[in-house]
Amino acid sequence: MKRKIAVLANGWNHLSIASALKGIRSVTDKLNIDVFLFLSFAAFAQSQARNDGEDSVFDITDYSEFDGVIIFSGMLNSQKTPERIAKIIVEHKVPGVSVGWPLEGLDFVGIDNFKGMFEMVDHLVKEHNIKKPVFLAGTIDHPDSNDRINATRQALEMNGIELPDDRIYYTNWEYLTAMKAAKEYAQSKNPPDAFICANDYNAIATIVGLNELGYSVPKDFIVTGFDKIAHAETFYPSITTVYQDYEKIGYIAAWQLMEKVEGTSHADQVVVSSSFVKNESCGCKQTHEAEEVRHQFCINAYMKEMESLISQAESAEMAGNLFTGSTYEDFKKNILKYYKEKNNFKGHDFYFILDDNARKTIKSSSFPIQKKYSNKMCCLVAVKDGIAEYKGDFQRKELFPGYEKGDKPKVYTFTSMHYDDNLFGYIVLSDSIEHIQDTSLNHYMIQMNYNLEQFRRNCRFDELNKALRNISNTDQLTGLNNRFGMEQNAVPVLEQANKKNQKCAIMFADINRMKHINDNFGHLHGDLAIRTVASSLLKEMPEGWVGIRYGGDEFISVGVCKSEKIVKDYIDRLNETLRKQVEGMHLAYPLTISCGYILSDPTATTTLVDYINQADSIMYVHKQKTYENEKAEKQDVSSDIKSLDELPHMK
Repeated sequence: MKRKIAVLANGWNHLSIASALKGIRSVTDKLNIDVFLFLSFAAFAQSQARNDGEDSVFDITDYSEFDGVIIFSGMLNSQKTPERIAKIIVEHKVPGVSVGWPLEGLDFVGIDNFKGMFEMVDHLVKEHNIKKPVFLAGTIDHPDSNDRINATRQALEMNGIELPDDRIYYTNWEYLTAMKAAKEYAQSKNPPDAFICANDYNAIATIVGLNELGYSVPKDFIVTGFDKIAHAETFYPSITTVYQDYEKIGYIAAWQLMEKVEGTSHADQVVVSSSFVKNESCGCKQTHEAEEVRHQFCINAYMKEMESLISQAESAEMAGNLFTGSTYEDFKKNILKYYKEKNNFKGHDFYFILDDNARKTIKSSSFPIQKKYSNKMCCLVAVKDGIAEYKGDFQRKELFPGYEKGDKPKVYTFTSMHYDDNLFGYIVLSDSIEHIQDTSLNHYMIQMNYNLEQFRRNCRFDELNKALRNISNTDQLTGLNNRFGMEQNAVPVLEQANKKNQKCAIMFADINRMKHINDNFGHLHGDLAIRTVASSLLKEMPEGWVGIRYGGDEFISVGVCKSEKIVKDYIDRLNETLRKQVEGMHLAYPLTISCGYILSDPTATTTLVDYINQADSIMYVHKQKTYENEKAEKQDVSSDIKSLDELPHMK
């Protein structure tokens, strides 16, 4: 039996999912079951493309490989996503439980939004005498938000109070939107006496906005929230809210799933009730009662601030170390080196998985980045038991290389690496509840995704710059280096050879009777002659040498040369290749070259141009001999001239 389950959730609900994981593990740890958590950071305030990239984490795996699946459907950013995954699960006959929203074919663990909200609103009317509240809702189609609106309406109606549509404002769960709406209502001609918010973040935004206008809560307005996040207790004033016990919800969902796996499940629907929590924002809790929690929070906040500064420094160091250079090989080397020396997640197994398509687009901008995961992945670094290694290629269905069921059950968290909906790969982290809870995993992913995209762009810009440099350094007729290219590519060859006490060969070649070809057959044939010679030059040139069109019909080859025989053999091959090439072209004129060469002295300060001039002079002697031989006028000129001292006297 596989003995592993998949859990799908949203990381922005970091406190709720961290609590839920504790409840899930209280079941799975006892049964020695590994949990694979696929965590998206999609949010309503983000672009659709970015959310698509986040939700791609749910498409990494084959769900038929798991014993069961828990979907926190109420957390996910889109109702379509859990519905799509549920359909896949049902098709593969994998047991599944949906937490939050009912999904066809899956068992259901519901959260009673109604009870706690109804009790809280009823309390506001009876104990605090509210008459004209405003409801700051989530999105218009969100089931949880709508349940909370309905509970509010019913509680008000039971007390003879109406909640008209113009007193309901949909914030899309956005902090700034809620703040703006609260300010507008507070400054209207008929301001409310209470703001009932669909969650605690909206409640905090409301209080901040009212405070900016000079109002005090609960003196001027009552404000309530929902969810009982950690800040609800520590904010000033502390937020009257509704508590959902996600640890209990996680436990029930896991237990219900395992009963379904074992075939012993009796209930396909369980609803967990919510409870009303009184605090300062409605006037029920006195300041001195809330101070103890805030006091401890202040201490922890200072500690977290220091930790945050350290984390920011580490993040900056990570970016500086990982994203130097502008090639895939640079990044591959840097990331392994970094995680061998440091680790953002000490004590946890860590896997950096790069999609094969992303690797290709980093290597070459001509390969477009993809919006779907490929089947081939590359683990650039795996940190296990504190040891960092490069694992290389593997098939995506494995999820990460080397997974084996251990003696102790683990939770493996998967998060998507992407920029908008362009996918880079994913991160895998073991037993990371604290990094989810303190949002450090979210911050890490935001920075990693941004830096990866910037690095990809840097690679592209570097590639374009190299192409531009190549264009400026390249002779367009022959493809050889031009004089600019000589400075960029040939001069460094000589300089490096001198440093290593190595000799270089500088060979100078010139086409014989080029003027005759141009004058009698035209410049198109002249260009053909130049291209033909350049082709032979490149074909026979030793590896590592640099070929240059020095000007007109003049060519140079420069390269490290251990012995004189190497350059002599090169010239012989060059002439023979040119002869064969010309024979096949059936030209109406002869096409030959004259060559001269010289070997550099590593101890001298002679420049490349000086050597070229010397090789040119030696070449000229051979050219003269060729002309004189054609006229049957012999002159005793050795074909082995290697220096200016050996040149005959020229009349």
